[in-house]
Amino acid sequence: MDGAGRLPPTLKSWFGKPAEAIALYRASRAARRRAQQGQFTIPRGIGSSFAILFLGACATIGFFAGGHDEAFRRDHGTPRDALARWAGFGIEQIAVEGHSELTRDEVIGFSGLDRRASLPFLDPQELRAKLLAVPLIAEAQVTKLYPDRVRIDIRERVPYALWQIEGEVKVIAADGTAIESFSDARFLRLPHVVGPESNLRVTEYAALTAAVPELQPLIRAGTLVAGRRWNLKLLNGVDLLLPEEGAAEALKAFWAIEKDAKVTERAVLAVDLRLNDRIALRLTEEAAAAHAESVVARIKKSGGRV
Repeated sequence: MDGAGRLPPTLKSWFGKPAEAIALYRASRAARRRAQQGQFTIPRGIGSSFAILFLGACATIGFFAGGHDEAFRRDHGTPRDALARWAGFGIEQIAVEGHSELTRDEVIGFSGLDRRASLPFLDPQELRAKLLAVPLIAEAQVTKLYPDRVRIDIRERVPYALWQIEGEVKVIAADGTAIESFSDARFLRLPHVVGPESNLRVTEYAALTAAVPELQPLIRAGTLVAGRRWNLKLLNGVDLLLPEEGAAEALKAFWAIEKDAKVTERAVLAVDLRLNDRIALRLTEEAAAAHAESVVARIKKSGGRV
């Protein structure tokens, strides 16, 4: 040792090498032990990522807990629809074909489409079901045309007749489906049927009245009686009682007499056509009384007794 108590350099170098080797050995052994125990190094940035996720989760919870999701859906639709619109898949054009009684806006309104929808998440079958729930629409088809168009094709039920049931008058199609309540005078031109199930036999009624075209303008309505036969009400209030079978032939036979004799222009309440070999008339009370008096007078005049 020197005067300062330090080892000579040659001795320090000789003792330092074994010490360094031992330190390296212990370090490598510790590393192997950590590897065997499954220890690993935390990747860089993992802490920042977890912090961002935590803040995002807090914001999401606050968004829903504060009721902001309802306002967002009301103004922008579902989040996925909003995202799809942002990506360019919003609905910019809606084409409507096949409508006549309904307007374009009415068809779109019935379908449920609005500005918040997006094309990728639009369900054509759901829209079609909504359209078919409208009585005036018989058929409907919805087609998505990417990236931003929708086409709606419909076939409307054509107003065919008026149906009166339980005091209410409805516009119906040829198949008997009620389209809407009667509120438009333009439908007064349509055939008018009355009674339960008469709507289901409206084409039969139309064919019956068409058998005598000259009589059609004089008919106000047809009433289905007991689901078996028709009574016709004329504009002057006279009832025509038709048979269950051969109604068209009976109506033709009546018209052959009516066009010359003008039977319904007299004091008649009803004309009964249900018998094959005759036509029976039901007179008004005044006409019946006058007829009875004339019969009595004729009997007395001939010397008979009443």
